[in-house]
Amino acid sequence: MNFSSSLNQIYFYLTISFITSFVVNLSRIDTVPIIADPLEKIEEIEQINEKMSNPIIREISIDIAKDLFDQNMLFVDARSEEYYLEGHIPKAVCNDNLDFLITKMEEHISIDDGFIVYCSDDDCGSSEELAYLLQEQGFSNIFLFKGGWKQWVDNNLPIEGK
Repeated sequence: MNFSSSLNQIYFYLTISFITSFVVNLSRIDTVPIIADPLEKIEEIEQINEKMSNPIIREISIDIAKDLFDQNMLFVDARSEEYYLEGHIPKAVCNDNLDFLITKMEEHISIDDGFIVYCSDDDCGSSEELAYLLQEQGFSNIFLFKGGWKQWVDNNLPIEGK
């Protein structure tokens, strides 16, 4: 292999890095999955209480989100504060700083209570990212509403702001 070419050097180091990280991952006791497991989706509201004791992130539909809204479950807006101020689901909490967000959440719920995380729409990854960060902080009953703000508004559900 000709190492005088910068491109060849890049390919070489990338290949070595990939092989090394793959081998290290395989040798770990708690390996990192190469492909993420899909989120469990809750289809009916009755499943909410059955699943609450299991500390995983579960995806919910617009119908389930509406039912949980009617039951006064806390919504957490994963969008930036500027979008939140333009409009959000009533009583939702939002903060760009994770520590401040957790403090706001703890004013409404305990660490074991369920809550819903949403962002702009189903293409937005912020809600899933925030859900995993909150899970790392000890929250265990997290529901992910992937349809987000767009689907909420499209269904003419209550909003605050604007």
